[in-house]
Amino acid sequence: MSERSGPSQRRFRDSASIAILAVCCALACGRGDEVGPEMPPAVTVATARIGAVPDLREYVGNARAAQRIDIRARVRGYLVEHAFADGARVAAGDLLFRIDPQPFEAALAAAKAELARTRANATRAARDLERAEELYRANVVSISVLDARRADRDASAAAVVAAEADVRTAELDLSYCRIEAPITGRISRAQVDVGNLVGESGQDTILAELVQEDPIYVYFAPTERDRLEVIQGVREGRIPSQRTGTIPVRLRRGDGTPYPHEGVVDYVEPTIEPTRGTITVRALLPNPDGDLKPGEFVRVIAVFPDLTDAVLVPQRAILDEQGGSYVLVVRDDDTVVQRPVVIGSEHDGLQHVREGLAAGERVVVDGVQQAQPGEKVRPQPLEAPAAADDRRGRAGRSGRRAG
Repeated sequence: MSERSGPSQRRFRDSASIAILAVCCALACGRGDEVGPEMPPAVTVATARIGAVPDLREYVGNARAAQRIDIRARVRGYLVEHAFADGARVAAGDLLFRIDPQPFEAALAAAKAELARTRANATRAARDLERAEELYRANVVSISVLDARRADRDASAAAVVAAEADVRTAELDLSYCRIEAPITGRISRAQVDVGNLVGESGQDTILAELVQEDPIYVYFAPTERDRLEVIQGVREGRIPSQRTGTIPVRLRRGDGTPYPHEGVVDYVEPTIEPTRGTITVRALLPNPDGDLKPGEFVRVIAVFPDLTDAVLVPQRAILDEQGGSYVLVVRDDDTVVQRPVVIGSEHDGLQHVREGLAAGERVVVDGVQQAQPGEKVRPQPLEAPAAADDRRGRAGRSGRRAG
């Protein structure tokens, strides 16, 4: 029986050996597939440093005319002449409208005639007084007659003064028939056609509007924070204490093109607008060609003296989210943290960080997609400082992850 069972036992042992060998191979293969701990992602970092940068502050501004005048009819009459092309540029003293002068010429003639009559009466009254004085000295007339003649003389002199005033009034009314441009500017279309009665019912009819184009005002509204920073700059001696007339202003049009003329701040509102926390500032700029129109919105760049102790990072390190700007800071233990910042001006590929970052801290400039806040990274220093070709518009990074 042992002989019959021998081959079966050998087959069983062979099968068991094969199974054990398969298990060992599987275990060996499993150990071969295992990898070590995952390496942190590599990112490029730059160290924030202190440097000098222009202090440029940008605001939304609105252009307004330095003078805006309603051309009115100051006397009642029929409009007989419209002497300009609608929308044309006119010079001070140019004829704009003419009202029928004939009634006023007649009134002036009557006033002059009345003046002549009163002067004649005044002359007669003066002579009567002289004769009465002679007769009084000769005891021919009483003192009451002398007093009456003196009263007549004074009344006639007063009538002359009143008649002279009427003549001046008539001359003034006649001059109002000729309506001239009080300033140089661009005039609107005529609002009343020739042949219409103007100045009716004692109302000053508006005939057109005249707008001065050169120079032109631009109003903008810095925040309370900006005002306090300017005050601090004044205390430090960096910004002139007298800011009107000393702070240059540049403009950018709605399409981003620069306005060719530079102006200065010429007025600062003495009070703060309480609902918005802003202060109204006005700049005066030349506008010789009339390119800048009243009502146009522009970007205002106020140019303050350079900041010499600004915290600077490469401009591409600044990321945007809905609430503002931020940077990814790499701590000493190589852990990433998201840090909100307040940015200033950008210059030569470097961004001024006004708040939120200190000199010496490292920020991620490349590899921001792999830098997860709260996780470690392998920081690699930026090989070269930011160059001009590093300037990228932050608009292209606005959709990046906020952390």
